[in-house]
Amino acid sequence: MITSQVIFLKHISGSPHDISGKHIHGLFFKALERYDSKLSERLHGSASSRPFSLSYVYKGKNGYWFRIASWVDEICEAVFRYFTANPIVYIGDCVFSLIRTSTDPNESPWAARIDWNAFVKIISSTFTNPFWLEHFSPTAFKTGDSHLPLPVPQFIVNSVYRQLPDQLRSKINSSSEELSEILQLKRYEIRSIYNRKNQGSISSFLGKTQWQISAKSDKELVTELWLLLNFAFFSGIGVKTTQGMGMCRVIEKA
Repeated sequence: MITSQVIFLKHISGSPHDISGKHIHGLFFKALERYDSKLSERLHGSASSRPFSLSYVYKGKNGYWFRIASWVDEICEAVFRYFTANPIVYIGDCVFSLIRTSTDPNESPWAARIDWNAFVKIISSTFTNPFWLEHFSPTAFKTGDSHLPLPVPQFIVNSVYRQLPDQLRSKINSSSEELSEILQLKRYEIRSIYNRKNQGSISSFLGKTQWQISAKSDKELVTELWLLLNFAFFSGIGVKTTQGMGMCRVIEKA
């Protein structure tokens, strides 16, 4: 299963504005350690395997929310069990009470739960061209010792490609270079931001970008790229996706 759990919270005390990506990252590993210490230890010790992404805490209509996305069943189960057993949630210096957790997209556009076969089938049948990406949280790409705050096709494709789990690797036979070659930026409605919710200050961008997949491209290549781009909903793109950055989704219209 691929899961994006949205956690809805009622604020009790503290300043939610001061909650950083590091605080959310710490809460995630606290939940994992409580119910699957071996998995927590394995993820902590891995330099490459990060089968999850996290959001910042956001203000909603009736409180606050953040989300935890993962494509590992054990992670999803540990997160669900943790919040079921802990109605009072501590994040940094803030205290919240749990309202509910949800994977229902009718409750939040960032909630989802779907099995791999259904994901491939549904996404493969819903291709639109051109399309938009919504970059919901600050996004940047690592280039040497610096960060690039621009929506460059090969950086977007490469960042998701590296995160592809085996269930999608078996469906995507093309290289990241082949996929990025057919992706073209048409328009952008973005703004620059210095993201200070992570350690240091990272030059990033927010907003929406419109993309076109080359009409002359091989149909199988187009399907593979479309699967990869829609998986970005769960994996995020760019740097520090496990600390709130790079949250994005495919949308039809801006």
